[in-house]
Amino acid sequence: MKHIVLQFALFLLLSLTTSLAQDSSSVAATADSTLTADTTVQVDVAAQSYAQKCAGCHTIGGGKLTGPDLLPTRAWPKADLFAKVKLMEPRVGPLTQEDIDQYVELLHDSRAQERVHIAQELAAKAVAAKLEPASKSVGQRLFDGTIPLVNGGIACITCHRTGAQGGTFGPDLTSLHTRLSKVAMISAIQQTQYKVMSGTYQNHPITAQEAVHLAEYLTSPELMPKSSAEKSVPVLGASLGVIGFLVVVGLYRKRSRKNFSRQRGMA
Repeated sequence: MKHIVLQFALFLLLSLTTSLAQDSSSVAATADSTLTADTTVQVDVAAQSYAQKCAGCHTIGGGKLTGPDLLPTRAWPKADLFAKVKLMEPRVGPLTQEDIDQYVELLHDSRAQERVHIAQELAAKAVAAKLEPASKSVGQRLFDGTIPLVNGGIACITCHRTGAQGGTFGPDLTSLHTRLSKVAMISAIQQTQYKVMSGTYQNHPITAQEAVHLAEYLTSPELMPKSSAEKSVPVLGASLGVIGFLVVVGLYRKRSRKNFSRQRGMA
């Protein structure tokens, strides 16, 4: 009799253990499903779009870049801000009313800077997963022209300075890393908003991989030359780059004068 009771007790114990295990699995599956759903819902479309299209020229509270700091727009009426965002279409492409409404909502949000930062971090991870690891030494050689750009664009050093070396046609990039995140920098390198530079690279675009390497170099001030003689730059390559840049500038000014004359004739 004792033997039968013992077997029955063991049977109950095993049944209870199995039931608890099934309940735990069900709860875990439900939690995973909920977490996945929440993650999907929490994708910040406005911040992602801003990080991709706007952060290369504008900060939100980080100071002026090629465009103004947009923090003061938080106090603007929505209608005024909507109209200003609409004017950016020639630079960023067509914008629907929903797109503009999302930008306005983002810029009016006190957490805008934090939201954009999170979006940039996620974008950085996505880029890193698709490309070779960023190399600051490769970026340095791309910058000074030791390694030519794949699509034949002129070396960055032709127009820009880092440390004690480089051209003066464009801004000094030595301290750019203090004002621009790496993700925004990558976007700015690939989608420059300077009219002359846009013309220069229109048919010779910088690749995503090159942009990643260049951004890595530009966030590594320890590699930047401390004196003009510290590192010899390929003279011929730099000279050809300057000549090419001056040709582009000349063509751009000639086209601008022609457009101006045409407009005067129509007036």
